Amino acid sequence: MKSIIFIFFALVSILSHAQESHKYLIRAGKLFDSESGEFKTGMSILVSNSKIVSVKPDKEVTADEEKNCALIDLSKYAVLPGLMDAHTHLLNREVLHPGNELPGLDMGKVLTMEGDAYRAIYGAARAKAYLEAGITAIQDLGNSGQFADIALRRAINEGLVPGPRMRCAGQGLSTEGGQMPGLIYKHRELINDEYRIIKSPEDGVQAVRENITQGADVIKIYSNNTPNNTMLSVDEIKAIVQEAHRYGLRVTAHSTSNQAVYNAVMGGVDGIEHGYEVADSTFELMAKKKVILVPTDGDSVTFVQYAKLVAPDDKNMISNILGYRKYLGGRLQRAIKKGVTIAAGSDDYIDFKLPFAEPSKRTLVGYYESGVPIAQVLQFATINASRQLNWSNKIGIIKQGYLADIIAVDNDLDKNINAILNVHFVMKDGKVYVNK
Repeated sequence: MKSIIFIFFALVSILSHAQESHKYLIRAGKLFDSESGEFKTGMSILVSNSKIVSVKPDKEVTADEEKNCALIDLSKYAVLPGLMDAHTHLLNREVLHPGNELPGLDMGKVLTMEGDAYRAIYGAARAKAYLEAGITAIQDLGNSGQFADIALRRAINEGLVPGPRMRCAGQGLSTEGGQMPGLIYKHRELINDEYRIIKSPEDGVQAVRENITQGADVIKIYSNNTPNNTMLSVDEIKAIVQEAHRYGLRVTAHSTSNQAVYNAVMGGVDGIEHGYEVADSTFELMAKKKVILVPTDGDSVTFVQYAKLVAPDDKNMISNILGYRKYLGGRLQRAIKKGVTIAAGSDDYIDFKLPFAEPSKRTLVGYYESGVPIAQVLQFATINASRQLNWSNKIGIIKQGYLADIIAVDNDLDKNINAILNVHFVMKDGKVYVNK
């Protein structure tokens, strides 16, 4: 018996020593400081297990630190915190069909012809691609069946599949019809796999409790549920927000019109998703109440791709859709000027026939195309997004005590936003996933 106990403690000692040996010294070419928005040179990062131990000039690294840490030489690259996408749908895919006049057609196909098993495999493949593209944390906002997003998060956390950190909403809280127009009354219950339909303020409270019980760590509501035309009332939103806040969860709202944004803000939400049409006065209210905007705008490449897939024979489609893209850029600039905090989010669910995760990162290119400086764009996807994900004390900054989510891209990132598309190194939680 004593020998067994001795072996047990010996193994514990060996495992503990092995864990302590996971120490890295990362030499950075240009290090992006997300707090100041500056690129710094001649800096080193010390990582032990899952956390950043220190960030300091190369000349201050001691001989013992060099000896005891495995060197990761990223001196030819730009190094920054792992990127975040505050609005994803990993388990959802919409295939674009030319001439389709039924916006809910593809969701109907997903629910009735593809099923949860296929969506789970699809979601796992996309999660891996996101991580390898340098997106180390996401907020997944529904359209995942009945809590399949939470199952995917569990699989990632248990190491069954690689993927980013996930905040999961479970079912989005919506009014009648969800986002499936054209669904006849006889088949209206089909949407129950995708949306939790709210019938009163009291029912909204119950829905929050249901989602929390299933493992949701953010609440997604549909202030309006475009392309359907009904809206949650302010009283319903207030009840949902109050209950979610009681459990320490943030509430973020799909809101596309000014009225929907205004109602959501008056209801006390923490974030606004999309915000395509917003008045300056509503932006001022958002800034006053510190409500974050997640503009899911895309870039010119994804817009042109959309036009080609939807209307391949329409010669005016590309110019028209790029005109709308320009409008979105103006709206983003108005929000920034009014003092609204911006977090990066892609709403990546459309099959653009591009590699997985590329549409997400092209959202950052889109912000730059809208006139936002590169450093500020990177803050949208790091320090600002960490607030929207309710992880501001853990990730989004390369700083002592923060989790070691670190990526490296082309070294000209400070001058070329497209450098963000070329990822050479990915570390999440102190573990290296990509090292080219």
